[in-house]
Amino acid sequence: METKYDVIVIGAGIGGATCAALLARRGVKTLLVDQNAIPGGKAITMSKQGFRYEFWPISGGPSLNSRFAQVLEELDMQSEVELLTPQEAAVLMYRGAGTDQYKCQVTPAVPTPEGPLALVEMLALQAETLPEVARMFSDITSMTEDEIARLDDVTFASFLTRYELPTPLLSYLGMWSNIVFVVPIDLLAASEAIKTFQDFARGGAARYHSGGFGKMAEVFCHSIERDGGSVLLKTRVEKVSVENGAVTGIVTDKGTFSAPIVVSNAGIQPTVLRLVGEQHFDKGYLSHVKGLVPSLGIMGIRYFLDKAFFEHPMYLSFSDEAYLDTERFLKMKTGEVPDELVVFNVVPAVYDASLAPAGKQCALVGTLCSADPGLPYAEALWNKLDAMVKRLWPGMHECVESSERYSTSHVSSLTRDAVVPGQGGECVGLAQIVGQCGKHKPSARAPLGGLFYVGCDAGGYGCGTHQAADSGVNVADLVMRERLIRATAS
Repeated sequence: METKYDVIVIGAGIGGATCAALLARRGVKTLLVDQNAIPGGKAITMSKQGFRYEFWPISGGPSLNSRFAQVLEELDMQSEVELLTPQEAAVLMYRGAGTDQYKCQVTPAVPTPEGPLALVEMLALQAETLPEVARMFSDITSMTEDEIARLDDVTFASFLTRYELPTPLLSYLGMWSNIVFVVPIDLLAASEAIKTFQDFARGGAARYHSGGFGKMAEVFCHSIERDGGSVLLKTRVEKVSVENGAVTGIVTDKGTFSAPIVVSNAGIQPTVLRLVGEQHFDKGYLSHVKGLVPSLGIMGIRYFLDKAFFEHPMYLSFSDEAYLDTERFLKMKTGEVPDELVVFNVVPAVYDASLAPAGKQCALVGTLCSADPGLPYAEALWNKLDAMVKRLWPGMHECVESSERYSTSHVSSLTRDAVVPGQGGECVGLAQIVGQCGKHKPSARAPLGGLFYVGCDAGGYGCGTHQAADSGVNVADLVMRERLIRATAS
């Protein structure tokens, strides 16, 4: 196998695979390395007894005009993955105060003319509140980029206090903040929330991919090899080599590979503190990196059903007591598991029947938790989640032929080294909170020659996998510019 490359990308998550595929397509001799047997990172699609499924519930937004569509077009791989946007994609389930009943609303994966005001009936909003609700949504959807940028230092919860909004709508926006960004609403940067909300208003949400969400990364890997690059799976990177203040390649358990540019999809903290080493960075930068805050984690249960129980591919359950703000999260962190949880459930086979044996389904059920791989309250949270599933979907347990519990320890072992206490099992990467978004987002260019970061830690914005793909596109452009500068200077 070749050992010399123009660029080496560490990690075949969505960000790394996107970046590597675009570079290879543009004629750059590229090596993509990943420790797992299957590409996809946190969006990996696994296989078991005829089922294909993700780690946890995943769906994407925006549905239309996403980065994924743009990348597939540049790679000329549109026929390899279908972007699925069903008319009846998501079921919102809301329990109002003083009732045990959940009101449901089925929503499409593409925008509708009524937009967010379609929530009026489900949330039982009173007529006198509607003008203020409409004003808020109008303001959010019409903001300019400059107006949004001025909200980098404002939390979404604080921004919403500019309006007199009814409690059910605030509960919906709290749940939305939790599910889309996996952070508490009162830490989420208003700029990130509003920019992404505009994307959803124009392009919808709840998109899925034929063959599973991780299929996209698998296709990108095929594209790399088609375009003359190399993909090396089941290969663990032990360190990034550095000489004279610049990267020179990587050392792996399969050998040493050289390149003047290394792009890491392993996360900023694992890259700096483990792969490169603290000795190559100044104290100020190290302090900044160590102080970065991860997103929350997602833990839950995979239910393998011997019957087709669910009619829709995605369900979101919430109430006034369920969504997480910092106060509720800190209580949970002490082991005080709440009576009500936000529950996120995706059933891949309803999107794509090929993802389960005929007549069967896998339900990926999850809720939010700390990113700590050593999560001390995992058992209590699993039990509470299972009890909520029984309440939300009576009769489902009679169809369960087996189940698997997953937690932050599993996430960390497969996708992200825990190099800072309490971190490693995060769902997204760095939290999209005030101080880490917009102008405060970590630079994708490291203060070390030839080193770049890609993925949800740097270079992009938006909802989960879209943020990773956006970063992949942007960092590929950065690398191409870097190569042009070096060629001009040599």
